[in-house]
Amino acid sequence: MQDQIARTVGALFISPDGKVLLGLRAPSKKVWPRHWDTIGGRVEDGESLDEALIREVQEEVGVTPAQFRLITTVRESQPEIHGDALHHVYAVTGWHGGDPANVSDEHTELKWFSISEMLLLTNIVDSDYPLFAQLAMTGKAT
Repeated sequence: MQDQIARTVGALFISPDGKVLLGLRAPSKKVWPRHWDTIGGRVEDGESLDEALIREVQEEVGVTPAQFRLITTVRESQPEIHGDALHHVYAVTGWHGGDPANVSDEHTELKWFSISEMLLLTNIVDSDYPLFAQLAMTGKAT
């Protein structure tokens, strides 16, 4: 029987100066519209988490992750609204292909945030993203 829980991957891009890249989800998105989120999406059938991460990042911001690691896996916080899912959050600290750019219609805006700026966002998909980013910068995982 197929697993009923969706799997997603999300990249927290971490710049050398400690800023974190987030995308503002398009208003047309069914799940978490107009919320700041990681770069990523659904894991396709037969795809590993790492393969999905690389594909999603290439599709959404036009770069290829070169240095990345899984930080944590979290369950969807509002499954009654957005459907049940496991979200695999990665730290991406190195990439090829220049600077990430908004090359798809998934997000209306990309922006680099400090941890303190992330803490002030009221429309962020997961309020733990600043914690995950801090853990990524210190080399830890949950």
